[in-house]
Amino acid sequence: MIKTSISILDCDFNNLEREINKINLSDADLIHIDIMDGFFVSNNTIEKFDMVKLSKYSKKKFDVHLMVDNPEDHIEKYIKPLTEYISIHIESKGDISKSLNKIKNNNIKAGLAINPNTKISDLDQYIKLIDMVIIMSVYPGKGGQKFIENTFDRVKMLRKSSNNIDISVDGGVSSLNSYNLISNGASTLVSGSFLMKSENINDSIKNMLKDS
Repeated sequence: MIKTSISILDCDFNNLEREINKINLSDADLIHIDIMDGFFVSNNTIEKFDMVKLSKYSKKKFDVHLMVDNPEDHIEKYIKPLTEYISIHIESKGDISKSLNKIKNNNIKAGLAINPNTKISDLDQYIKLIDMVIIMSVYPGKGGQKFIENTFDRVKMLRKSSNNIDISVDGGVSSLNSYNLISNGASTLVSGSFLMKSENINDSIKNMLKDS
């Protein structure tokens, strides 16, 4: 089954309960939470996401994406009953294996995100420690970027070498590219503005998954 994870990076934080309720009423599987520290990427969203409020409002599980240096220092804050995944970046500073083990030791699925300019083969040394790979189809740090076309080949390459791993794609994902992502092996589609700004989230999800 193909999963959808709705990024709330660009949602209306002044009306957070209303925005989360829209997702609760949708067929989306996960809420994707983009945490940025101002160092790994220039933006800083650490104070933007109130995990207590999100946990109170949400009926969906969380897919937490840490775009931070030294992720081990941040993991604890996002260990919540609704957290299904915590993903860190392979390019981040710090002990990657130690951070992944810390996530798994808290009974949360561990993910490893990889930027568009990082070789897929760099994942090999960590593949036994992780449940999911997030293949970035834009450069991390900002919403609304244009989808990078060679993502299809990167998904296909990873699926060929790792048949059972969950492959998530994050950045510029919409109904325009979802079919090719799924047919090349993606199992989770992260989408923000395409879904959150649509008139009907469920119709947009159906359009993304219609040929899967």
